[in-house]
Amino acid sequence: MSLTLAFTDPLATARSTSGGKGAGLAESAQSLPVPGGFIVTAEAYARFVAPLQTRITELMDTGYPAEAIGDLIRSTPVPGSWFAELEAAAETAGLSDRAVAVRSSGTMEDLPGAAFAGQHDTYLGVRGTKAIAEAVRDCYASLWNPHAFRYRQQLGVDQLEAKMAVVVQLMVAVGSEEAAGVAFSVDPVRGNTDEVLINAAFGLGETVVGGEEPVDEFRIARADGAQIAAEIADKPRALIMRDPAGEGNIATEGTASADGDGDGDGGGDDGHGDGRTTVVRLGEDQRTRPALSTEQARAVAELSVRAEDHFGFPQDIEWAFSGDELFILQSRPITRVAPRWTRDESAERFPTPVTPLTWDLVEAGFHHSLNHSFDLMGLPPFHDKWFVMRDFYIYGNQTAVDLYAGRLPTKMLSSVETITESLPEIASRFGWVQELPVQWMRDLDTYLMGIGRLSHEPLEDKSLAEVWDHVIAISDLGTEYFRPNIAISLTQRTLYGALSHLLEMALDKEQAQLVFERLLASTETKTSQVNAELWELSRTVRDSPELSSALRSHTGENGLAALRDFPDFAGDFEAFLARHGHRELDFDAYHPTWVEAPHIVLDQIRLLADRAENPSADSGLERKVVQAETERAVVNAAPKKLRYLVQEVIRLARTYTALDDLEHYQTTRLTLPMRRALRELGRRLVDLGVLTDPMDVYFIDFEPLNEAIRAADASGTDADSAHRDADGPDDTADGQDSPTEALAGLSAIAEKNKAGYQEAVARTPEWEHGRVTEFGDDTDGAGITGTAGSPGEVEGEVFVVHSPEEFSSFPDGAILVARTTNPAWTALFYQAGGVITESGGALSHGAVTARELGLPAVMAVRDATSRFTSGQRVSVNGSEGTVTPA
Repeated sequence: MSLTLAFTDPLATARSTSGGKGAGLAESAQSLPVPGGFIVTAEAYARFVAPLQTRITELMDTGYPAEAIGDLIRSTPVPGSWFAELEAAAETAGLSDRAVAVRSSGTMEDLPGAAFAGQHDTYLGVRGTKAIAEAVRDCYASLWNPHAFRYRQQLGVDQLEAKMAVVVQLMVAVGSEEAAGVAFSVDPVRGNTDEVLINAAFGLGETVVGGEEPVDEFRIARADGAQIAAEIADKPRALIMRDPAGEGNIATEGTASADGDGDGDGGGDDGHGDGRTTVVRLGEDQRTRPALSTEQARAVAELSVRAEDHFGFPQDIEWAFSGDELFILQSRPITRVAPRWTRDESAERFPTPVTPLTWDLVEAGFHHSLNHSFDLMGLPPFHDKWFVMRDFYIYGNQTAVDLYAGRLPTKMLSSVETITESLPEIASRFGWVQELPVQWMRDLDTYLMGIGRLSHEPLEDKSLAEVWDHVIAISDLGTEYFRPNIAISLTQRTLYGALSHLLEMALDKEQAQLVFERLLASTETKTSQVNAELWELSRTVRDSPELSSALRSHTGENGLAALRDFPDFAGDFEAFLARHGHRELDFDAYHPTWVEAPHIVLDQIRLLADRAENPSADSGLERKVVQAETERAVVNAAPKKLRYLVQEVIRLARTYTALDDLEHYQTTRLTLPMRRALRELGRRLVDLGVLTDPMDVYFIDFEPLNEAIRAADASGTDADSAHRDADGPDDTADGQDSPTEALAGLSAIAEKNKAGYQEAVARTPEWEHGRVTEFGDDTDGAGITGTAGSPGEVEGEVFVVHSPEEFSSFPDGAILVARTTNPAWTALFYQAGGVITESGGALSHGAVTARELGLPAVMAVRDATSRFTSGQRVSVNGSEGTVTPA
């Protein structure tokens, strides 16, 4: 196998071959102004260290393995057979007798959660095959730099699995009057996704990358290249190339050091360093002058946006001017941004406050799934928090949402010609979309068997610590099951976007939306199946005057007692709950499910019984016919070469619509075993005198709960004797009585969190955390604009519903106002004349159900439950997404 690959070789774009930096440069070289060069592959590193492997393994057990292994590699001669290939690669890349940069490119640079920038070494101004070979070898040694070694230890990475590729690239000789630096295609510091952030200085860009020297900062508008702001620093020095033929020392990547001592002074203030680069003093007139002119700053901004367009994701680039030419030296995805915590992304998923323990058990699994899903979709990992809890409400990182949103490969779908040309790439990049539903269904069996096992595992004889381990086992099962589920939701959105884009290529936007809705009008989902079963139960009630009368006169929990006189219906109802009783009333496991609050389901059936006809059933067959006819017309109208693609996008859009609903239905199965286990844990803590209510365990954060239980278990506390006999003393190994000091500390945590949670339930959260939004008077006729959810217009009185407990009070024909809705709310839609929600969009439960029943709906009306009062009369325009006073 060849030691080297040209930047233009397709194999060079693989991270496993070229490392993170090398793969990014090879990808950039396809359409961006990248200086010529080649990759010394990771396989070459493996071949170099193969004869040293035994000794490296031995050194791993010594006191200072990193230093020893690094010294071993540096002292090993480069094989003589390498020189001819390195010389040939340099000649092919046009680097013969030219000064080059030799840069480390580790294969682990892009690990999720890793940031290896600055951990390995770079050599600047290297000239000649022998010097290049030695610099490559020294880059190999830098894989074992002590700080890099310790960092891999912290990440839990196998040290012997790490490999090093090396980039050999034409050295862009930036003079002291020229500039180099970094640019971010979106501003990660302020979280502004409509601005480019540029840092610049005179001379080589290492001074900027290292962050040890003053730099200029420019903020440029992405839309028109206008300069928004500039902060010009006093820049006393510049790092420049010395005589390229000079012998050199290391310039550690991420620093401005030219002589390896880290102070960046090149060995002295006179600029006569002994390395390949040197530091020169700038004149008084230059040091406070902008490093970039207005035109140059605009050019750098445009280059950064070009890099983003090329990679399909916001980029952090290194750039340099040499003469009139602007080069890109490196490009990597931006995966850390300043957060802006809002309810935009979270209000639909998490409409109500969440208890601390539920969130702690969910959060890690969610973020694990997020990056697994991003990896599936070919997106870079996100290293920060996507969701956080603030004052018991969940907030989303809106900057991150903006960063990752809309990453549809529109370049491949820009025209019939480009789609045709891109078909092979589409097939290779998105083949997993066809495979994921099959894999998910295959893995579902494992999850369901795990649910069955954990649901029936006896808890009575377990110790306190063993019950807690059971809770964690349920959480771990959910984490593993949920891994691809965010990809399912994101892919559904992407498929919807792709289908809309394809339709809009041939139709105007309004026609395209109509055709889109017809194509997806009759997609069967688990929720629609459950709703059909609810409807059938309601027909039984409607057909029995005695049963109907009994349920009208006995609402809520009283209705359950009334069922004793109707055993046949009671049996059918119990069978329904046995099938679907895990469905949630609220995301939080603190709240009961259908099977634990059956009166709420019974009230839904009573509401449905008052409806003479099912509006969705009447038009079901008609929708299927329209859907089939529309699909046939769309496919036949497409160019022959694209018909399979169009038909497959339609099929997959339907598949993922059903799959997204099904995965949510199956996810909620975790709630029952989790509630069972936490209820048992809470009972033990009540018996120990820690809590007064078993359900208060939900108000204890995971870490203190885990630490207290482990400490009690380690100390020999016989927690179970207190569980069996709460009145008797429980002497621990150290003579303490129960509860132990560690467990007793949980009482104050639960009390404080419960009080905060109850306050949160009683208030409307800020839409953007830390910023109070002022709303105008909605009665002035101006109205409110939300998001169009379901077409049509209706005028009527609103009824604000905060929880399922208020379902039975909902008046027929009222306009439903809620924070959000889930399948438990479906019966209200049959009663409602229209729908307004605080969150959600066209794919939300509320919008989909409203469209199915022909109800006008407006989504994403902020603070709707506070802005509207039950009885207030409004006009809802679901086509325009507006609500106005009537």
